[in-house]
Amino acid sequence: MKEQQAPDCSCYVKEGPFVGTSKNVDFIRYADVLLFKAEALIQLDRWDEALPIINQIRTRAAASTQRPMDAGATDIYNVGTYNAFPSKEFALKALKFERRLEFGMEGPRFFDLVRWGEAAEVLNAYLTIEKTKRDFLTNAQFTAGRDEYYPIPQREIDFTGGLYVQNPGY
Repeated sequence: MKEQQAPDCSCYVKEGPFVGTSKNVDFIRYADVLLFKAEALIQLDRWDEALPIINQIRTRAAASTQRPMDAGATDIYNVGTYNAFPSKEFALKALKFERRLEFGMEGPRFFDLVRWGEAAEVLNAYLTIEKTKRDFLTNAQFTAGRDEYYPIPQREIDFTGGLYVQNPGY
């Protein structure tokens, strides 16, 4: 619903006969930039500098009144700030959790998992559970080293005279 615009708005763009959307689409949110910086600082063993950045995002999320949680959910999701990061591992775990919360349903989780080298473990654990619920996932499996990338279309390989080489596993 966040992309729905009134047809008389100057930001409205018609895409085909049925779809209309906003011209203004966020590619990178400010929170993403902040968390990129925090991740870089943690990887550089400067997690004490990443702490206020992550706390800044948590403070903004806690103060959000855009869509209040249902009654009772506030005791489950306590959005407080961190006092300190005792180790790099703790800081990285906090950052990963924050990215998962901040960008839920927005799409970057897969790319985070690939960047952290956790895609196969996390996605296959998810698929193991989902296979018991959905028959069409019976043969589903994430293959590390292949499924991080799409195959290059053969016509593109042919067009470049073999300059492009197919991604592994395809």
